[in-house]
Amino acid sequence: MKYLILIFGTSLFLVSCGTTQQSKLEAYPSMYDDRQPLSVLVIPAINNTTAADATDYFNVTINEPLSNFGYYTMPVEIVKDIFQKEGIVDSTMIKGIPPSIFRKNFGADAVLFVTINAWDKNYIVISGNVTVSMEYVMLSTDSNEILWQYSATQVVDTTAESTGFIIADLISTAITTAATDYVPIAKQVNYQAFAGLPHGKYSTRHRIDGEEKILISLKDAATEEN
Repeated sequence: MKYLILIFGTSLFLVSCGTTQQSKLEAYPSMYDDRQPLSVLVIPAINNTTAADATDYFNVTINEPLSNFGYYTMPVEIVKDIFQKEGIVDSTMIKGIPPSIFRKNFGADAVLFVTINAWDKNYIVISGNVTVSMEYVMLSTDSNEILWQYSATQVVDTTAESTGFIIADLISTAITTAATDYVPIAKQVNYQAFAGLPHGKYSTRHRIDGEEKILISLKDAATEEN
């Protein structure tokens, strides 16, 4: 398999809407004062794709990068089990719940919603790739404000090495694409997204990364100015 191809910025949405470069402090000022969360409750992903197992791959890859960026997180599988015991089997049922409920019941300072918009395997003649796209929104459980948001897309080239025989190459590419392991791909997407997240209290870079430049969408910039 060839190396991962990263698409930085905020997903394919940015191709049409454009991007602007800001520092983390300029983009997310509330993450550099007393409003910055210590603990984050990660909601099982909302799956807008036809890949039924996409949320499972997400669940096993989200905690590590978020913890490495300095935030305490409750394991997603435990959160999922708690919700299911309460009859909540789809995260879309949770979106309308006031964030203060999560503070009251979980003690979380913030809640992170993730939407999976692409989890696709693609074949084009003798080439192939796997595309994963996610959107992230972190809300304060105290004020309900958006603390941080980002979208990330990653494409993995699964085209097999050419043998010089088209049929053989086609079969090899199909097998490689079908057998692609989504776990490292999902983990890479999460790390790519959190590269734009201000480091939390449990990171050695806490509140010293404010001048790091990140790309944000013009739509997000306009929202923050308002």
